[in-house]
Amino acid sequence: MQTERIHKLSYVNADLPGFLHHLEHSYINRRVGAYIATVNPEIGYAAAKDSSYCNVLSSADFILPDGIGVVMMSKLTNSRLKSRIAGYDVFINLLKIANDKKKRVFLYGAKKEVNQAVVDRISSEYPNISVVGYSDGYAKDKEAVAKRIAKAKPDMVFVALGYPHQERFIYEYKHLFPQAIAIGLGGSFDVFSGTVKRAPGWLIRLNLEWLYRLVTNPSRWKRMINIPKYAFTVLKEERVQKQSYYPEQVKEPQNKSMHS
Repeated sequence: MQTERIHKLSYVNADLPGFLHHLEHSYINRRVGAYIATVNPEIGYAAAKDSSYCNVLSSADFILPDGIGVVMMSKLTNSRLKSRIAGYDVFINLLKIANDKKKRVFLYGAKKEVNQAVVDRISSEYPNISVVGYSDGYAKDKEAVAKRIAKAKPDMVFVALGYPHQERFIYEYKHLFPQAIAIGLGGSFDVFSGTVKRAPGWLIRLNLEWLYRLVTNPSRWKRMINIPKYAFTVLKEERVQKQSYYPEQVKEPQNKSMHS
């Protein structure tokens, strides 16, 4: 797929239907695994500060611009991403695909009761999906969970540990389940289980989902501070790159007047 680079990360430059079509036909139907990272400005800023985390994200087969802030920064840097691709929307569509194709899934993350609620809803609404394993996000032995995933042989692995834990988990253990589509989903299990309400559709269409989250959970303002920090970091790098591409011309010394 086409990508656009913003501050060391190459984002998928497509809309949701285009990305899903490519993923289904080039990966899922061929039983080829993939690591998908969903990156918002907060995660982008974390990657800018931590080179090892940046490498973890860069290793993903697909980096999705999961945040209107990333799309806005792309326009300011002339990378111009087509649209935001929300991790939750990818999750819901992957469940539909998994149901249609009778796939096997593993669910890892969130609190025990939330994780169980996700399992119950999938079992109820997607009867053709085989939930071959699940674990809450508080299991201390991550390697043991990874080995459980490997043994279960799922087609899709949904990891909702929050950043940077979910990305580091997939990066470190994806070799144990190479056939699976593995994606980090942040708080998607909370929304899917009904524990947390997602913004109304009209706000999502207006790209104001972030505002809804802030209003309904004011404590998020501390995290929101990372958005302007991310913007500053991206624009600063863009300025440095332009200066390196177009160095200031050295002025030629003026010719001394010719004396007759």
